[in-house]
Amino acid sequence: MVNISDNAAGLIRTLVAESHLSDSAGLRLGTDDDTHSLVMKLEAAPLADDLVMEHGGASLFVSPRAAPRVEDQTLHAQREPRPAFFVD
Repeated sequence: MVNISDNAAGLIRTLVAESHLSDSAGLRLGTDDDTHSLVMKLEAAPLADDLVMEHGGASLFVSPRAAPRVEDQTLHAQREPRPAFFVD
């Protein structure tokens, strides 16, 4: 299971609020079909087979293909110099 840091939860909440999506929206962590790299984007709701993680009022939807790659890691965020997420 991936953990969500307080900074990441705050940034997810901010991005969802600014996107005008519903409160049930969250950040989806998936994989690119061509490059197999991790990708993130805001989604209105999780897909049926996504794992749903919540922390501090923020939702993270993790695809089944991405889940093994982030198991036992933490999603972090920075706001400066520009907003960004990273996993370690």
